Amino acid sequence: MGLNGTLQGKTYPPVVFEIKEERARAFASAVAHTGEGVPPTLATAPEIAAGLANVIGDPELGLQLSSVLHGEQEYVWTRALRVGETVSAEATIESIRGRASMLFLTLRTLLRDEAGETVVVGRSTLIVREDG
Repeated sequence: MGLNGTLQGKTYPPVVFEIKEERARAFASAVAHTGEGVPPTLATAPEIAAGLANVIGDPELGLQLSSVLHGEQEYVWTRALRVGETVSAEATIESIRGRASMLFLTLRTLLRDEAGETVVVGRSTLIVREDG
């Protein structure tokens, strides 16, 4: 059984994520970020909470985590994330497409600041092995 392709375009409820100083420092240490401010890839944390957690938990979609490989990741920033701000992360299944015995599910996650302005757009592609 493959993914439910009719869910392409589905948007999941937003997840609120506070950029706390301790979290930013710990993340910077973990990724050896030596620059100023919030490491750009901290955007991954709310993206996972809003996107990956939802698609894995969506019984309608039919995604089995044991069949998933993370294939690609990209980010587009309009500005850097800031310590102390709260962002909302909203994920949409942008596309579900197939090739041979694999499906490619692309999630687009918008991180918006408290004014509703988009700060980061993240895209992650999951490669899903089809059984059989």
